[in-house]
Amino acid sequence: MHFVNPAFLFGLFAISIPIVIHLFNFRRFRKVYFTNVRFIKQLKQETQKRSQLRHLIILLMRILAITALVLAFAQPYIPHSPDNNAIAAKNDISVFVDNSFSMEAVGSNGTLLDEAKQKAKEIVAAYKASDNFQLLTNDFEGRHQRFMTRDEFLTLLEEVKPSPSSRKIAELLSRQQDVFTERNTDRKNAFIISDFQKSSYKEMGSVSDTALNVYFVPVNANIQSNVFIDSCWFDLPLQQVGQATILNTRIINKSGKDLEKIPVKLDIDGRQRAVASIDLKAGASGNLRIPFNNSAAGLHYGIVQIVDYPLTYDDQFFFSFNVTSSLSVLSINGKDENKFINTLFSQDSTLLLTNILEKTLDYAKLSSYSLIILNELPAFSSGLMQELSRFIQNGGSIAIIPASSPDLNSYNSFLSSLKCPSYLALDTVNTMVTRLNQDHPVYRDVFETSAGVKSLPENTEMPSVSKHFPIVTSSANATQSLMKMLNGRDFLTVTQTLSGQVFQFATTLNSDFSNFPKQALFVPTLYNIALISRPPMKLSYTIGRNDAIHLNMAFLDGDNVFKIRSWNGKFEMIPEQKRAGSSSDIFINDQVKVAGHYLLINQSDTISAIAFNYNRDESNPECMSNDEIEASFSRIGPASFNLLKSAHKPLNEVIEEMNFGTRLWKYFVFAALAFLLAEILLLRFWRK
Repeated sequence: MHFVNPAFLFGLFAISIPIVIHLFNFRRFRKVYFTNVRFIKQLKQETQKRSQLRHLIILLMRILAITALVLAFAQPYIPHSPDNNAIAAKNDISVFVDNSFSMEAVGSNGTLLDEAKQKAKEIVAAYKASDNFQLLTNDFEGRHQRFMTRDEFLTLLEEVKPSPSSRKIAELLSRQQDVFTERNTDRKNAFIISDFQKSSYKEMGSVSDTALNVYFVPVNANIQSNVFIDSCWFDLPLQQVGQATILNTRIINKSGKDLEKIPVKLDIDGRQRAVASIDLKAGASGNLRIPFNNSAAGLHYGIVQIVDYPLTYDDQFFFSFNVTSSLSVLSINGKDENKFINTLFSQDSTLLLTNILEKTLDYAKLSSYSLIILNELPAFSSGLMQELSRFIQNGGSIAIIPASSPDLNSYNSFLSSLKCPSYLALDTVNTMVTRLNQDHPVYRDVFETSAGVKSLPENTEMPSVSKHFPIVTSSANATQSLMKMLNGRDFLTVTQTLSGQVFQFATTLNSDFSNFPKQALFVPTLYNIALISRPPMKLSYTIGRNDAIHLNMAFLDGDNVFKIRSWNGKFEMIPEQKRAGSSSDIFINDQVKVAGHYLLINQSDTISAIAFNYNRDESNPECMSNDEIEASFSRIGPASFNLLKSAHKPLNEVIEEMNFGTRLWKYFVFAALAFLLAEILLLRFWRK
């Protein structure tokens, strides 16, 4: 048997009080008047024996009453197992309440968050008011990173609201270990109240503190189902005025039943632009294509919406995009302008071509172009290499058309610095282009599909090649082949490098090398290269992920800084900013908490539009079962882990039974009352 308050056992010395009283009471004598002296001796003996017995029994009742009362205050208990530690005089208790969006699901007693908060109250009720308590949520707020009194804990608990933040179990265990590090406490108790979604709790991490006792407290939703919008993207990276565009929307059905005709609504700039529907099998996902027209240039704000209960935070997907009216293309010519390029770009008002000789090039103006065509440059100067590298670093694209007699050492030195394929010496063997990469955006929508399969028309004439500079790729190059020749060499490649793209042709655009400029493929090839040259604006960002927002040509005057303001103007912040030349990286650092549209502002000018969405990790309602939770304990570490199953019993009673085993203080209180009652009855009915 163990005691919660063993110091109270010193109260057993109080047993000496009734003993002393009774000893003095035995020494008292009384006069007895009796008529016949013959019976005095006999009566005296009989009366004395009865009186001594009565006094001894009363003394025993009083001793037992005091003993029982003292033991009741000492709070004895019998541990459930021999290795149970005695309860410390003062305990440290850390309670994590999962307030992620998945906790808005409905349980048996309201939302899961309400159930979690009620269980947190029951947990602290199982401990003494003098113990230390810590409240932890997914927000990891600074005011929660300390121990507090029980009243402070309950006050903060009432303020817990649903949050877009979602933490992995490894983060929670690490944070709870950290808060106990500086505490010299024998009993370290950590409680985790959650629905234990598999997306967040599958990887448990590890715990090294052997003195830490971790208790998992699951709360379960009545129905685990959800339909949500996962992501959106455009078919084309560049949006133009008057262009018919397709918005692709991925919708996921995380439920056990098939759903038909799920309505999907598209709003652009606050106006409804399209309505569609989609059928989804149980547990499946589907992509919905929503067509609409870009009617005006500039920044636009879109929302795709569905209706689904009870989880509603992921029923909207916010995105922002920019519709451009023109693209600037620069052709740096080694000698003469290329008539084929001039003719092509002069036919489209959205593509503005500028021709310039390398000798008259103004490096300061390079950043104003989306695509730079290096047309038959004999060699690359060190200054040009440096400026082109900076241009690509800022997200620009270049297209290299080699000269008839290039300085290959200069070419390959520049290409090597960009980790692009190199050129070999001129090959004069006749060949022709035989294959196109129709999965790449350059050719993705050039040819019509037949029965869902993209194929070249039978009468398509492919370019013939009489001379070319072989392009040599390696596994270190992030290069894709766009046009491949009969001899297995590449005619056109694209390499993703730094933050931009490098397109490389194997021939010049002269008829001595190839008839490519006179073929039908020339127009869509150069045109689409120009269209995808500008780095596409990112449609949306995820709250909680500190992704950098990259800005090209972002100039600030003096001490001015960028600001982020909500679309309705009710929120404004100054983000972390890192500048590198003419570009800047913006970091939100978890300051944005509400999904929606935001503006990036430089003083009073709007630089860009930014859309934020809640993290979809919480959208999968599949949770770990009790058996799966218990099976994960062996992977965590040497700390003590337990799963608390309260069923219909209050959690504080479960914890008390677990910590104290079988508590006996109530029985000793009843025993003390019984002994006092027995004493009263003896005094009343046992006459002397």
